[in-house]
Amino acid sequence: MKSLPNDLILALFLCAVSFAACGGGETNNNARTTSNAANRTGEGLTVAKTNVEELSLLVKVPYEAEDIVWKEYAAGKKVIAVLRFSPADANKVVANAEKYGGAENVNLPVETWFPGELIAQGEMSGDSALKGLGYNANDFYLAPYTIGKITRIEATDYFVLEVSAP
Repeated sequence: MKSLPNDLILALFLCAVSFAACGGGETNNNARTTSNAANRTGEGLTVAKTNVEELSLLVKVPYEAEDIVWKEYAAGKKVIAVLRFSPADANKVVANAEKYGGAENVNLPVETWFPGELIAQGEMSGDSALKGLGYNANDFYLAPYTIGKITRIEATDYFVLEVSAP
């Protein structure tokens, strides 16, 4: 029996790997399963959004965000948004927030819908938390969301805005 040349075996192997990578069907099924599991816990009932205009109906966004993702939790009358501003605008957000009081050290839990950079930063911390400085979020309040804070994530231009209704 004649054996196949090594080049042919390698080519067949690479083709098989490429076809397997393109399938994607199982990945989608797993995503649905994860989503269903999240729905059972109640968190998945709200979907992370990226529309700044829709967010602007709930809270004020005083500067143009370069990146935004947010969720509204109806049960708790709460909004959590992750915003990344330009370095100049990030400094303005902090300067304005300092007018309402000093900063406090904050550890925020990393959410699965946060941007990848923040998820990675949380994983590197060892406790799946993001460290930052928290400020009063007065410049972001829009009724009924009039309680909350904005936290600048350490060594980034990302902010996590958490506001709720009384």
